[in-house]
Amino acid sequence: MPRSILALIVAAVLSAVPLKGADLPDDAWPEAWFHPPRRASEVGLTHFTEAPMLATRVTAGVLPPLEQRLPDDPYIIVPTHEIGRHGGTLRCFNADGSVVRSLEPPLIMDPQVSGILPNLAESWRYSEGGKVLELQLRPGLKWSDGHPFTSAAFLFWFEHILSHDELTPAMNPRWIGAQVTAPAPETVRFDFAEPHPFFVNELAHHGNGFYAPGHFLKDFHPTFVDPEELDAESERKGFISWMAYFNAVRGNGMADPSGTPTMDAYYMVRKSPTMHVYERNPYYPKIDPAGNQLPYVDSIRVMQVTNAEVIAARTSTGQVHFSGNGIETQDIPLFKLGEKPNNYRTHIWNRLHGVDVVIQPNLTSADLELRAIFQDFRFRRALSLAINREEINTVVYFGRATPRQVHVIPSSIFYEKAYARAHTEYDPVTANRLLDDIGLIDSDSDGIREKPSGEPLSLTLEWVDIETPKGITMELVTEYWRAIGVQLSIKQVTASLQGTRARGNMMEMTLWHAARPSDILFPSEPFWFVPMHSGWEECHWVQWADWYLSEGARGEKPPPKIVQLIDWWVEMTTTLDIDRRLWLGKQILRSQAENLWAIGTLGLAPQPVVVHNTLRNVPERGYWGWDNRWSLPYHPETWYLNR
Repeated sequence: MPRSILALIVAAVLSAVPLKGADLPDDAWPEAWFHPPRRASEVGLTHFTEAPMLATRVTAGVLPPLEQRLPDDPYIIVPTHEIGRHGGTLRCFNADGSVVRSLEPPLIMDPQVSGILPNLAESWRYSEGGKVLELQLRPGLKWSDGHPFTSAAFLFWFEHILSHDELTPAMNPRWIGAQVTAPAPETVRFDFAEPHPFFVNELAHHGNGFYAPGHFLKDFHPTFVDPEELDAESERKGFISWMAYFNAVRGNGMADPSGTPTMDAYYMVRKSPTMHVYERNPYYPKIDPAGNQLPYVDSIRVMQVTNAEVIAARTSTGQVHFSGNGIETQDIPLFKLGEKPNNYRTHIWNRLHGVDVVIQPNLTSADLELRAIFQDFRFRRALSLAINREEINTVVYFGRATPRQVHVIPSSIFYEKAYARAHTEYDPVTANRLLDDIGLIDSDSDGIREKPSGEPLSLTLEWVDIETPKGITMELVTEYWRAIGVQLSIKQVTASLQGTRARGNMMEMTLWHAARPSDILFPSEPFWFVPMHSGWEECHWVQWADWYLSEGARGEKPPPKIVQLIDWWVEMTTTLDIDRRLWLGKQILRSQAENLWAIGTLGLAPQPVVVHNTLRNVPERGYWGWDNRWSLPYHPETWYLNR
């Protein structure tokens, strides 16, 4: 493509992109989305309307009437723009399947990804110093097969999934000593050994994982059926164990849809290696302000495509109604070029990552010489100062990202601008001086500094190509670091290999995107700030994380600064004192800013969200990221096809 044309495309894009680093205003979404949804009785709604495909089934005697399928007092979801119409089939890729299917947790977050709102549970209450949480479920809820949805669903999950040694061999420490009880059909009680004020955040983020359709799954569980018969049936179905069979049924992993009930807006009806098909849940409990049962769309066809280039190509040619996952900032010109001929529009949302590319020197590297170098703050600062973030911003993000360290998003109550911008200036002169001060000298004048052992200062960074522009960013970083005498080799690996090598403390350096920067997840899962997790996302302090996770049985005891981080976080997750919690969170963030445990590049970047012109009620602006991936607060159940 000629540069002149590309320039025009980029110019058109920039006019629609929010100012860099800007938070989205509350008026980007309906005011109703920031409050508990109103019930039909509150607005005098007494008559309800269902989709024609369901009315046909009622007439045929396959389904009971709508009034028998809805809750006692249905709750109202206000669409972004307008009342929609029933019908049609929405097409998307598998990466977006969970988004458009409207996964239903007990609680949900607000559009700003900052507050908690009712959903399947209409209220909640903490007691006993934060050790007890009670949920009050909405009355009259039903699974997609018509079975009542009650507190029994949570009890089954706790007793027969979480507490089952074979299904859950390694329980999250938070659940050790905990209990889940069902005092009444519409009441769920969680008792924890320690205060757990952020459990409501978990219920909003991935809360559909805390309940299960026990009335259906018990037929696949050895507590309820003869174990020998279950093993034999599992073998006949081609599974190596009853656990694999059970999990396949629970997660729709069967070759043919299992018919597993759901509370989501859609349930699976067919699947193949290339396509999963979902249909509307006839018992879905939500209505629009006119009394129409949601969702609007009849069915969803989820194409099983994972290759990012294929996703971008098919998106740009209008082959799907909605695309968000798997497309990146650098794809925006391609999408803008295809808008008119292929009848879609490109919304620019804010990517919900504190940083798109987090560079992680392994502070607990098995190579003791490298470990000493990485643990020297002067080295980490030198690497950060050598990065020309403004140039990356121009080349990769069209000037619309924000140079920053790993930090929370600006709308967070924990946000500090100085922490976000610490050591982000481009200063190769100071970077060179710091490396000289450490004693990393280029003694043979070949352009590469030497380690104390005399070996070249050559580092290997292993990375997975996913979600953010990691490859092109690191190509530029490689040049910047070479200019200060640090040789970097970047090696792309698979996610499974990275996970194995990261957890095995075998990597020198890696990178990921810094998700969890919102008030929903930062307090409970500060992956980048505290060594409380070990996984494929991070490797910068594996041995210290293992020490914490094993209560000292594995790994290595961290130095005092790191132990302090852990202590601050443990207190933050248990205290009910809001002011104390705020202070603790900011201490943790200050430590990252002052020490650069991991090195940030740019964040708050534009995220393309491509929407076919026939799909309505998709917000023009929103946040896109892990923090709201499983509970998108923009109500996909209200999106409709204007055919």
